[in-house]
Amino acid sequence: MRNGWTICLVTLMCVAMSGCNQMGVKQNAGSAFDQVRDHFSAQESYAFYGNTRLLAENSANGNVVNFSGRKDKDAVFMNVKLSLPDEKRVDNLSLLQQGSRLYAKQGSDREWKSVAHTQSVYQQEMNNWDPAACFQQMADMQKNIRPLPDENPNDNVEAVSVTLDPAKLKNWLVTQMHEQSGGAGPRAQSTAGAAYKPRLKLAMTLSDGSWKNSSTGRKGPRIQSAAAPNISEIVDQMDVNAAYTVYYNRTSMLPTSIIMSIQSQYDVNGQRVREHSQVETYLQNYGKVKPLPNPHGDQTSR
Repeated sequence: MRNGWTICLVTLMCVAMSGCNQMGVKQNAGSAFDQVRDHFSAQESYAFYGNTRLLAENSANGNVVNFSGRKDKDAVFMNVKLSLPDEKRVDNLSLLQQGSRLYAKQGSDREWKSVAHTQSVYQQEMNNWDPAACFQQMADMQKNIRPLPDENPNDNVEAVSVTLDPAKLKNWLVTQMHEQSGGAGPRAQSTAGAAYKPRLKLAMTLSDGSWKNSSTGRKGPRIQSAAAPNISEIVDQMDVNAAYTVYYNRTSMLPTSIIMSIQSQYDVNGQRVREHSQVETYLQNYGKVKPLPNPHGDQTSR
């Protein structure tokens, strides 16, 4: 009888300890993320670079977006290269934010131009790839934070996964699509007079504008009707999941890289489109970066 009670007590203690361990792991992951986020936001300068990879559908096209930039105090410089393989060209866009002022250079432009009158369009492009905006998105949309297995115990890098709330993600996407379509104000104009259309961080086919333009020459599912569908209807029936993996140095508690994985499925004129993309961002040179361009004379952009 005593042995039976002993077994019961040991079992109960194991269950209790297991529950405590799980709570501790969850709390530690959340605490680690908060520390990394706070340490990162306190940094006055750093450099970053990255790309967007398509992992399904048009994966043969490789990287669709390549970006690089650096922050110094309240200013951020960014260069974005948008690959258009069907047209065999790459569009180049440089952005410079100084406080509340935003400047842009496109293609072969030599001078910076203030884009205050169309700032939301360019701001969307910057927020897509700015690591500070990534952390803000995680803070606003996080649903769950969990630790990831240590891939290399001999290094000083650990990782947590931050799953985003699909409902909040959809609301954000509706806003982005409205801005892209010009519903939130005037559209940005390039020097050639053509409207500039930012990409979407989510749903890469939607980034191509195929949700509102049937004449795109892209491969894969095509829209059969020229009528632009309702943005809210597209997003309402969309299945979208996204999670960030944040790798950080456990000594400095600063991020070394951020990987966002995005999977989406949606219908456009009766056709189901399935996509999987990944945004990779790498951070370096904390505390020391090259001088940023001066929009009022210095044409340096590298």
